Amino acid sequence: MSRKANVQTEFDGYWIWVLSSEKPNYKITGKYLFFSEDRERLLEIAKNEILNYGFHKAKVNSRLIGRNTEHVLCLYYKDDSRKHELAERQRVEYPDVKYRYWKSDEATLKGEYSKEFLNKLSQEQRKYFTSQKRLIEFKNKKGGLIIRQARSRRKID
Repeated sequence: MSRKANVQTEFDGYWIWVLSSEKPNYKITGKYLFFSEDRERLLEIAKNEILNYGFHKAKVNSRLIGRNTEHVLCLYYKDDSRKHELAERQRVEYPDVKYRYWKSDEATLKGEYSKEFLNKLSQEQRKYFTSQKRLIEFKNKKGGLIIRQARSRRKID
């Protein structure tokens, strides 16, 4: 599945996006999750997956929230069909990071997060993450989708 794509990184104020120069030929419906205290390691993994394994979009949080000590890599894809392939790659190539399989965009929109993550947040932060989200799409002048993001209806302090 090797590609000739290049990657670029963009920062939106919280997320560091790693994007392929090629557009995906599939609709993204969720992401595979990796966790590590080493943000740079997660960025290396994102670049490797995009350059060598046919993924197109990934993001890593730039800072930690609450008492959480690990950054998260969200590796976007159309479905969970590659979960076993990624589990094996994590075991062999990325044994220094945690891999938590697939999370659908639908679960994110519903405010579904792990107890481990939520228990390290303040009460106000927990309310923000577990509240119902809405989907915002950014499109180019021709109407093509640039990026789709979930936004909370409430503000975080």
